[in-house]
Amino acid sequence: MNLILEDIMLYHRLASPSQTKLDAAKQIESQEMWGKPSRYSEIPKVKAYRGALPPNAQGIEFMATVEPDAGSPPLMAYWTGGRENVRLEDGIAKISVEITYCNYI
Repeated sequence: MNLILEDIMLYHRLASPSQTKLDAAKQIESQEMWGKPSRYSEIPKVKAYRGALPPNAQGIEFMATVEPDAGSPPLMAYWTGGRENVRLEDGIAKISVEITYCNYI
């Protein structure tokens, strides 16, 4: 039962131009994930893939302390800024997390 619960709560981001080594280092230090508005949007959202970081992928894995938005796409999780437990600071959505793994800093 614990494994199922952990899979549900576990999320990851892949290393990319918008998820850099510097971002990962700051996220590990702050134990937060951040998100800006998507293209063609003005609404800041933290965005991540559901589940563990795939084998051989570079990225950061975390557990969130707040549930993703209802209606997030099936393999994705979004946390929209401005709702309960999703802070907005300088146009960036922020959530508290527990970083569980990072393989690219």
